[in-house]
Amino acid sequence: MKSKFLLLSLLAAAGLIAADAPAGAPAGTPPPAKGEKGVKPEKNADKAESKKNSMPDVPGVSPEDMKKYQDARKAAMGTAEVKAAKEASEAASKKAKEVPAEEKKAAMEEANNARKSYYDSIITAIVKADPTLAEVAKKVDDHMKTKSKKPKGAKKPEGEAPAAAPETK
Repeated sequence: MKSKFLLLSLLAAAGLIAADAPAGAPAGTPPPAKGEKGVKPEKNADKAESKKNSMPDVPGVSPEDMKKYQDARKAAMGTAEVKAAKEASEAASKKAKEVPAEEKKAAMEEANNARKSYYDSIITAIVKADPTLAEVAKKVDDHMKTKSKKPKGAKKPEGEAPAAAPETK
C-alpha cells in the first residue's frame, strides 16, 4: 500500500515539473525565474552594456564629434576639480535625504545647486582639455536638459477614486 502512494507521489511530482518547464525545453530544464520570461541573462547583460556604451543621438553633432566628446568627458572625470564637485554633490544629496521635513526644501535646493555645479565642472574640464569641443558640449548639455524635461504622461487627478465597473447580469 505504501509503495502505491510513493509511486503516485513521484508521478505527480514529475508531472508538475514537466508542466512548469518552458515549451520546447529539454526534459529536466528548470522553469525560468520570475522576471526572466524565458530570456537568457546574458542577453539582458549585453543589452544593458550596449545601452550604457551607446552614444546619445544629439541633433547637429556628428558621430565623430560625439566620440571625441565622450573621450574628453572620460578624461575630465579624472580631474581633481570634477572629483571634488562630485563629492560635494553626493554629500549634499545625502544630507538632503537625512534632514527633517521642515528643512527638506532648502536642502533639496542646495543638492540641486551642487549637482548643477558638478555638471558645469565637467563641461568646463572638457572645454579646458579641448577647446574645439565647446560647441559640442553646449549642444549635448542642451539636449540632455530638454530630454529630461519631456512630459512623462498625464497624471491622475488626486482625490478621485477609480470608477466602479458596471455590473453584468
